[in-house]
Amino acid sequence: MALSAEKARKAHIAFQRFGLGCTPGQFDKVGRNAEEALFDEVRSGRIAKIPSAKLPSYAKACSDSQKGKSEDLRRKELDARVDKHLDVQIGFVERLVIFWSNHFSMTVRKSSAVRGTIGQLERDVIREHVLGDFSKMLIGVLTHPAMISYLDNDDSVGPNSEYGLQRGAGFNENLARETMELYTVGSGGGYTEEDVTNLSLMLTGWSYVRGWEADNKYNGGNSRNRGKFIFRRKWHEPGKIRLMGKVYPAKGQSQALKALRDLAAMPETAEHIAFKLVRHFITDEPTPEMVEPLKNKFLATNGDLKAVSMELLRLPEAFTAPLTKLRTPYELAIAQFRALRQRYSDDGYWSFASPLNALGNMPWEYLTPEGYPDETLFWLDPDGMTLRLETALYAGWVYDDRMKGTPVKLARDLFGGVLTRDTLERVDAANNVANALAILFCSPEFQRR
Repeated sequence: MALSAEKARKAHIAFQRFGLGCTPGQFDKVGRNAEEALFDEVRSGRIAKIPSAKLPSYAKACSDSQKGKSEDLRRKELDARVDKHLDVQIGFVERLVIFWSNHFSMTVRKSSAVRGTIGQLERDVIREHVLGDFSKMLIGVLTHPAMISYLDNDDSVGPNSEYGLQRGAGFNENLARETMELYTVGSGGGYTEEDVTNLSLMLTGWSYVRGWEADNKYNGGNSRNRGKFIFRRKWHEPGKIRLMGKVYPAKGQSQALKALRDLAAMPETAEHIAFKLVRHFITDEPTPEMVEPLKNKFLATNGDLKAVSMELLRLPEAFTAPLTKLRTPYELAIAQFRALRQRYSDDGYWSFASPLNALGNMPWEYLTPEGYPDETLFWLDPDGMTLRLETALYAGWVYDDRMKGTPVKLARDLFGGVLTRDTLERVDAANNVANALAILFCSPEFQRR
């Protein structure tokens, strides 16, 4: 029995707005109760996990990243990420993983430490806490060698520390500045330049063991901690430090840990994160009425991201606001794979990477810390739309011989009763399978979220 128009509309929203695209056979199944299907994904924490039998542990990723194996590590982690995207019913939690990974954006082009460990960070830190405690995610990221390297905290030394007085070394403000501006309270969060400096001083001594330090047993490095996070006590700025009106006693690494937990719990942080979640999933222009429920839930639950994610689904606009946002190129690629129930072959990675590089949306490669933009206009420029058409044609050509059934049947399977007559007729009129897939992948039903 076909879904009612209302149920079909909600199924479409579930897959487009909150998920990674429909797979054949799932539209009607999810459409029986699309809202409940989304809540079920959130309730089931296990779906965020990636089987790690063939992927490196934290220790191995850290060590191998310093031994010329960083690109191999990155590729294995990315393949596993894509496989996980294809192995879920709707993909809401996967979208949350993508969101939080972009919240803590860094680029693999920075260093071997980032390239070799960013996948492990996403797998074991972001995924571990994507439905958990925000403060634990924050601290997990900031104590990870990828972030320490990316924001240049590896050589940050307190001027009045033992090492600083001996060597005249100084501190770096990058990690502290982005923590406040991007990761916690936000640019309008009421902090001052003095607060940035003081948090920087608290973070002095937070570093990781470079290969040369491990090889020479220098600065606390050895073969066992190669590439790992290390707190260098002799580099840490001594004394109590004030941050946003509160004084933090001198307690070594614990000083900054306490400050980070406090930043994570602030109302400004709750509002900043709530705004970003609404903007990512629902609209480029979040209203206070949309943001406030998420902010309040964040504060009431001490940053419980499962509760906040479920509150997002409860917003009246979650299933009523029109699908006006544009999928990112990466989301489009994943949606294509899900529609065809297959991804690139091991020797066909180029068919995935080339379009994303052309469209400027390769995972873990945005060059600045604010991450890939969420605003539709960023992806809607004329050159970008032309490239979307070209890459859709490209995808149709690469994958046309792998699909089962006809493009018309696939279109109906993916969109059910929301498939427009115009899209169906255009797909049906295509002169070959590749062109029919390209038309389908360029349709508003496929592109909009």
